[in-house]
Amino acid sequence: MKFEYEVFNSVPDLLMVASNSFSLGMRQISTMFLYGEYVVFYSPTLSGENEESVWLISMARGKLPIGLIEFDPETKEIVKILKPVNPEKSHFLVVEPKESTILEKAIANYEKAH
Repeated sequence: MKFEYEVFNSVPDLLMVASNSFSLGMRQISTMFLYGEYVVFYSPTLSGENEESVWLISMARGKLPIGLIEFDPETKEIVKILKPVNPEKSHFLVVEPKESTILEKAIANYEKAH
């Protein structure tokens, strides 16, 4: 398993990039993970049949409240909410897994290299 990284200076910067992938006017919710000192979004990339899998890890040091949050890309305001109602804003489900072997390996590899 290989990792490629996008590391951001702040959690709002990470959310800004993640919210860019949403279709305008559609209510979409993406998952963000709290793991150790990091807020992380990750996804596998397409690999060839005989190639090692590659995971794209987007991360920033920081914290977010657990649960559903609303992010306003214009003001970079983050608010914990009960349900998404404003399609103009981006929504994320923030979870904190007890254990994640993918995140453990990815963060350990990143910290070892930096």
